[in-house]
Amino acid sequence: MTRALRVAVAGASGIGRHHANWHAQVGGEVVAILGSRPDRCRKTRDQLRETFGFGGRSYTDLTELLQAEAPDVVDVCTPNEMHYDCVARSLAAGSHVLCEKPLVWDTALSADRLRAQARELCDLARDCGRHLGLCTQYAFAVDHYRRVEPGTDPERATRFEAELETLARGSRRNAATVWIDMGSHPLSLILAVMPRGEVDGSSLRARFRGREAEAEFTLRQDGRTCHCRVVVRDRDEGPPVRRFGFDGRMADFLGRPGEDGLYRAVLTAGGREDVARDYMHRLIGQFHDAVAGRAESPLVPAEVAVRNLDLQLRILEAA
Repeated sequence: MTRALRVAVAGASGIGRHHANWHAQVGGEVVAILGSRPDRCRKTRDQLRETFGFGGRSYTDLTELLQAEAPDVVDVCTPNEMHYDCVARSLAAGSHVLCEKPLVWDTALSADRLRAQARELCDLARDCGRHLGLCTQYAFAVDHYRRVEPGTDPERATRFEAELETLARGSRRNAATVWIDMGSHPLSLILAVMPRGEVDGSSLRARFRGREAEAEFTLRQDGRTCHCRVVVRDRDEGPPVRRFGFDGRMADFLGRPGEDGLYRAVLTAGGREDVARDYMHRLIGQFHDAVAGRAESPLVPAEVAVRNLDLQLRILEAA
């Protein structure tokens, strides 16, 4: 019988709490969490114990965690500016790494330096023989789209559109901040079908206004072209709009809890509905499969993560 993968979650007080639970749900053993302060670690440890019976230890020093626990997987959910260091040190210590989006980000660094950091992490993962995956789970939605829009072939489409909103609940983020937080998700959808796509620089247009970021560009791959339009925005109330489609045939992304209490991803189009496991839950499960040799790679492997970041930066530069 294959043993459970030993997982450490770095930054477990926010979205990392959910990641820890999903790792446990797919059969991993969450052995440690990393936090910024002992008091926050204690609070998070108590929450995780109540959620899924967490019995691991908490740390405020990554080096100490890596040496003491030797985790198979480190899930990086720290603030963006800590991603590069945490991913690099975890890979060097022999762990496979799953990283929240964006792969690297630091407003104090130039776009070229961020691109270089992303490439360094990709190369390090390859040299260490470890998987590096990015948490842009919406890439799974393309499979579900094929079921609710059976007459559309995303691999042959010439147009792609995506619109994603976030409930900001009173926070007043500007368009650039919204793009940094959300831009990688719609980009992951088109990169799921054109993973080697190159941007036609003359086609790139970006408009950042208020709390909304909009971009249009053409991707080219293997003689194929696809014109893309993506929009991300914040809103204060009401159900957020989350929709995407190919060649004008749009699908709406919803969500609801299942009878077992676990969240479900729901895609609807043309009166058809497809229900699947929550995309992040599924992404974490596939990452476990990749590490265990049951899958070839994570959903969004390092090379595609680098391309996602580059495209996100190019749009930000054009705004």
